Amino acid sequence: MKNIAQRLIDVSAHHGPVIASVDGHDVIDCEACGFRHIDPLFTDEQLKKFYEAEFYQSEKSEYFERMEADREWWMLRYHHYYQLIEAHVPAKTARRILDIGSGPGYFLEAGRERGWQTLGFEPSAVAADYTRARGLDVINDFFSAAAAKGCGPFDAISLSMVLEHVRDPIQLIEDARSLLMPGGVLLLISPNDFNPLQMTLWKKLGFQPWWVNPKHHLNYFDTVSARAFLKARRFDVVHLETSFPLENFLLAGRNYIGNPALGRECHNERKAFETTLFRHDRARLCALAASWAAQGIGREFIILGKKP
Repeated sequence: MKNIAQRLIDVSAHHGPVIASVDGHDVIDCEACGFRHIDPLFTDEQLKKFYEAEFYQSEKSEYFERMEADREWWMLRYHHYYQLIEAHVPAKTARRILDIGSGPGYFLEAGRERGWQTLGFEPSAVAADYTRARGLDVINDFFSAAAAKGCGPFDAISLSMVLEHVRDPIQLIEDARSLLMPGGVLLLISPNDFNPLQMTLWKKLGFQPWWVNPKHHLNYFDTVSARAFLKARRFDVVHLETSFPLENFLLAGRNYIGNPALGRECHNERKAFETTLFRHDRARLCALAASWAAQGIGREFIILGKKP
């Protein structure tokens, strides 16, 4: 196994074929990292400014309002994630979970409802305050092993829609792993990018790679690279599923790209579909999610890695 110094040397020398170019940024299939990312990467200072002062304030100014509107659906999804975790974490009096990039704190709220001791790490003061207002514990900071010193260990750690935003996903996972108990579980959720349906729309039907957004997403994982990524970080992959393949709407002729009203309409249909099955036939939805993952399709991947 390469030591940390060698890994830092390798990762600093990003190289690989360019697979897409958007807004003046190249996405490369990086041979040093083992996953796709933009090149060159933004600096730590640029990212700090963006996520502390701009992300929720200007880039996603309607985020909290939309979360409230979708609250029922989100809570069903989050309870589903906890059910996946709980299948691999032994029941005990006080199970502890850390949510890295906890946003407005709904995942923490779902955990509290299930009896978990919860803690969030969130760089945005706006989101951290929104979370604290509901009596939830959150640290307003960028996560690192040093920043979280004394907080662990944890039975589970969640990284939901975070991996795509960070400059060094490898170090992030290593830091998270250091805070997990032996047998602890890492929940990793990120967009399933460059998936087969997206590639059909791009390469065969004339769509541009709309999922590439260098300002927001530095890294682009899919089901294959995510599984390999966790295995390379010494995790046993114990579960993989994907979420509803939103590209179905595009393939059916409902082009929501650049059309927020139609996008919201499609989102509401996806939400209604999942809500009904979560409430009345979760086993069916789980089977669909496993089938989508087996084909590499689905908008996000949900993967569980267990620390031996």
